[in-house]
Amino acid sequence: MTGIISQIKPKLSPLLKLITVWLVVGLSGCSLVVTGYNTAPRWLMVTWINPHLDLNSRQEQQVLSDMQQVLAWHRQTQLPEYIQWLQRMQTLAPQNIQAEQVCGLIEDMRASLPALFDQFEQPTAQLSQTLTPQQLALLKKRLDKDNLEWRREGKLGQSQEAQWDVQVDKGQENAERFYGSLTKAQNQLLRDLVKNSGYEPEKTYQERLRQQSDGLQVLQRIASEQQDVNQTREQIHAWFGRILNTPDPGYAAYLKKRQQLNCEAVAQLHNTTTPAQRAKALRVLKAYEADLRELLKQPS
Repeated sequence: MTGIISQIKPKLSPLLKLITVWLVVGLSGCSLVVTGYNTAPRWLMVTWINPHLDLNSRQEQQVLSDMQQVLAWHRQTQLPEYIQWLQRMQTLAPQNIQAEQVCGLIEDMRASLPALFDQFEQPTAQLSQTLTPQQLALLKKRLDKDNLEWRREGKLGQSQEAQWDVQVDKGQENAERFYGSLTKAQNQLLRDLVKNSGYEPEKTYQERLRQQSDGLQVLQRIASEQQDVNQTREQIHAWFGRILNTPDPGYAAYLKKRQQLNCEAVAQLHNTTTPAQRAKALRVLKAYEADLRELLKQPS
């Protein structure tokens, strides 16, 4: 429910990319939750880390080991929180809701992120000390390629209507995952909500570039200096803090405004849904919860 009005988020570092995987898998529902969760480290290695860094065998072995440890922590400490969020959504699904209720849920989700980032500090510090100039050059090259693809998918440089089309398609996909097919009136409402969502793709893109430049500078500095792991971890901690909370006050204000608008949009769209659509949403949310409970039963 909280993801109906979608947002395109900046790329994260190789290890932090796993955070996004777990959050998406944890709340996306379907067989992927159970079958994909335990293989997330290997999947991420194949699909993102190695294409962007080309780790050697020793680095790869260490990263996989680190991610398995974080996965065990995540299973025991974070999945129970996800279940609580899903239960709250189940309470909200059959009734009309207020934007404040949506924002409250989102804020609780955001509050869980610092602890999750903390788990990646030591592994990222260790990996960053071993990165070669060639690996960092490859990372920069691949990020540049990713940025071109991001702009293409978001239709940056094209008309505002074309950019709205992208957001409407994503919003419709997310909404129909919960509610099933939307009515013509709901699709029109969704388009109106997107138009008024305050989304500025170029502004989002500039923050994406800032995060990438910041991360590359941190990794290059660590790779070129002789530091102990504690000094390196301090730099990683500061970097992660700038990912969680942008140092750009203008962008922070933009995000705050967008979140409020998105909360209002989610509530407004949900309040147009029929009893049948809400019943479907409730079934989907219960299925998500069942998947997560199944994961909790499995050994770490």
